[in-house]
Amino acid sequence: MKKITTLFIIAFSIQSYAIDRFVNPNLTAGNGTTLFTNITSAITAAVNGDKIIVSSGTYNEAALTIGKSLQIMPQTPGTTINFNANITIAGFPGMKFEITGFNLGIYSFSSSPITSGSYSNRAKISIINCSSTNLNINNDFYESNIIKNTISNEITIKYGNVAINNSGSIKLMDEALSNQSNLEKNLIVANVVTSIIVYNDDFKVVVANNSLTSLILKRWNPNPNLKNYVINNTFSNNSNLLVSYINVPYYNIVVSSNEFLGTNVSSFGAQCNTNCNIGCYTSEIFSNQCNFGGQYPSQFPNPTISGFFEWTYNGIDLDCTIPTAGNPLVLTKIIGSTTAVNGGNPNHNFYDIDLTLNDRGVNGGPYSQLNYNAANPNNSKAFIFDLDMPADLFPGQNVEIKAKGYHKN
Repeated sequence: MKKITTLFIIAFSIQSYAIDRFVNPNLTAGNGTTLFTNITSAITAAVNGDKIIVSSGTYNEAALTIGKSLQIMPQTPGTTINFNANITIAGFPGMKFEITGFNLGIYSFSSSPITSGSYSNRAKISIINCSSTNLNINNDFYESNIIKNTISNEITIKYGNVAINNSGSIKLMDEALSNQSNLEKNLIVANVVTSIIVYNDDFKVVVANNSLTSLILKRWNPNPNLKNYVINNTFSNNSNLLVSYINVPYYNIVVSSNEFLGTNVSSFGAQCNTNCNIGCYTSEIFSNQCNFGGQYPSQFPNPTISGFFEWTYNGIDLDCTIPTAGNPLVLTKIIGSTTAVNGGNPNHNFYDIDLTLNDRGVNGGPYSQLNYNAANPNNSKAFIFDLDMPADLFPGQNVEIKAKGYHKN
C-alpha cells in the first residue's frame, strides 16, 4: 500500500466575529447596539471583528470610509444591497475586511494609503459578489481578493487575486517591492474582461483562463528561478498581445495553451521605441502610443535579452525574430494542433481538471472556468480558485497542498 502524508493549508476568507449587528431600514428605530436603520450607524458602532448583516434594499447614505476589521453581508444570501455612495477602505496592518453583495451603481470602491504598513502583515481585503463603476485598491500593503464582481470600468490592485469577475479592464500595478524569490504569486484568473495590464515585478504572475481582447505584459518578476504564466486564455478576434522588449532585465515567460479566435494578433511596432513608451519594461505608459495593426515581425521577445520565452501549443505561430547562436535568449516555439480540444500543452502540469489533456482556451487547464460553475448537489457555497500541489506524488512523500478560496456565506 502506498502511503502519502498530506498537509493541507487552506486559506478561506472566513473570520471569527464578535457581535452580529443587524441593519433594517424598515425598523421604527434601532437600539444603537445590535439593531440599526442604516449602514453608517452600524459601522460607527462596530468594533474590529464584528459582523454587519444588512437587509436587502436601497440605502441612500453618505460616502463611507471604513477602517475596521468587519464582515458586511446581506441578511439573505444571494440578495443585493443597493448602496448609493462611494466606499473607501482605510486599511491598517493586520486588517481583515470582507464585503459581499453590495451594488454601488455609478459609485466605486477604493482604498486609502497605509502609513507604516507591513508587507508581512498586510490589510486583507475581500470584495465578493459586488457591483460598482471602479474597484481600485491601488496602494501598497494590501492583499486584495476580488472575487465574482461586476465592475463596469476598471479593477486595480497591487497584490492578490482577481478571479471570476466581469470588468472593462484589470490592472496589476507595482509595489515598492521587487524581484521576490518566494512562491507567492499574483493571480488573474477566469475573468471576462476587455483588457488586462500587468505592471508589477514583485511576485510571479499567473494570467489564466480569462476571456479578453488585450493583454499588455509591461513589467513582471524577472527572477531566473521563477516562471510567469499566460495560459489557457481565450483571445477574441483582432486581439492585442503585447510584451515589453525595451529595458527588459530578463525573460522568464511561458505563453501556452491559449486560444485565439482570430489570426490578427497584433504586436509592438518598431515606432514604439520612441521615448521608451508602451514597449518599455521601465515605463508606466499604457496608452495606445503605437499602431498595433498586425505589425510583424513581433518586436518581442527581444533576442538580445537573457532568459527564456516559451510560445507553445497556442495553435498559431508568433512571427518573431529567431535568436542566433550569439543571442542569450532561449526561445521555444511549438505551434501545436489548431484544434482546441486536447490541443493545449500535453505536460501533466497543464492537465484539465478531469485529468485529461489540456484543452486550449478558458475551459482547459488547472484554472478552467468550468471549475467555478459546477453543480453543487449539497448546496455547497465554497469555491477554490487556486490550488498549489506537486504534479508528481511518490510513496512516503510529505506533500504540502495550498489552496485559496472563499465561501459565499
